[in-house]
Amino acid sequence: MKFKEMIAKLWLGIKKLFVPSSYSAAVPSFIAIGFGILFGIFTMFIIWMLVITGVFTVDNDPQFFYGITLLLAGGFNQGMYSIGYTLYRAAPLILAGLAVGFAFRTGLFNIGAPGQMIVGATIAVYVGIRVSMPAPWHWMFALLCGMIAGGLWGFIVGALKALLNVHEVVASIMMNYVAMYSSFMFIKGNNLLDGNTSHTLGVRATAMIPYGTSAFFGGYVMNIGIILAIIAVIVIYIVLNKTTLGYQLKAVGFNKDASKYAGMNTKRNIMISMAISGILAGMGGAILFLVSGKYIFVTKDMMTAELMSVGFDGISVALLGLSNPVGALFAGLFLAYIRQGGYYLNLANYMAEMADVITAVIIYFSALSTALYALVKAKKLKFKSRTKSRKKIADEDAGGEV
Repeated sequence: MKFKEMIAKLWLGIKKLFVPSSYSAAVPSFIAIGFGILFGIFTMFIIWMLVITGVFTVDNDPQFFYGITLLLAGGFNQGMYSIGYTLYRAAPLILAGLAVGFAFRTGLFNIGAPGQMIVGATIAVYVGIRVSMPAPWHWMFALLCGMIAGGLWGFIVGALKALLNVHEVVASIMMNYVAMYSSFMFIKGNNLLDGNTSHTLGVRATAMIPYGTSAFFGGYVMNIGIILAIIAVIVIYIVLNKTTLGYQLKAVGFNKDASKYAGMNTKRNIMISMAISGILAGMGGAILFLVSGKYIFVTKDMMTAELMSVGFDGISVALLGLSNPVGALFAGLFLAYIRQGGYYLNLANYMAEMADVITAVIIYFSALSTALYALVKAKKLKFKSRTKSRKKIADEDAGGEV
């Protein structure tokens, strides 16, 4: 009987995902994705036309149709290997999106996910290099330390907001740069650099997240990070929608004064919210580097290109996913898919940054289409109301004539 009840509840949950109120809310995201991809293709076409007409001169002419194929094929360009690498890229994106989206749902804007990822990655790599433990405890401990470090970094922002009323956007932006330069000093001070290079040593084999799926997907980076990210999605969904803590965190974000009047500890909830957000971001940073062949570079450009970029992409994931944990999962997979397609654009003599252009346009259109969708919906309701009123007046007039 219990098993049947569990299946029935699961089926009801699945059905709720497909009611109009659920999927209609995702319409702006789909519109934004469509416009973003079309804009990217149009930009590639313009570049191609400028080259073949002689306006621009380049060493190797871009191949427009081949480029479109590479871009849209995305994670399928090299079969299972590309799919595996896409999933590897998706894991930190999903966690960064979860971090930002969780804060959004609780009324906070955590733009400090990049800094929390940097701190989480740095501490995880330190534990992976300097601490000697047997597997699997070593990678678990390194991952846990990265999560705690990210959580503490987020907690600081939450404490500044709750106790000193410092706006979380200002505090978290400043903490990003504090995290970056502090990590440089920490890495150099603890002799984590690989000789005279500008990057860290590789983590011990026991500290690498298991390659439980590499036999299926191939590649040296495909590990169970995507599985850990999916577990995090499930946990955050349950916390937000099925627990008293989640209800209180959302209530404080929705109306701080009313929550305080209802007896909720608003200051504590703000700090908890930012700490959980930081834990998720720190987890993403740790997963990104607890693999073979990945190193933290102690240069501003490389740090910005790697961790800062993924952290800020979390805002994109949260926006596309409507700050919903399940939405963040699919948005993270999509952005990773586009990025993987952009990685192969060099084969068609296009810049890989075309994927960044598409992502940027998607975000702009996501914000714009959300506003337009709300406007159209309001106009539609107003039109229906006006039509109903006119029909009522016409019926009354017809009745009066009789």
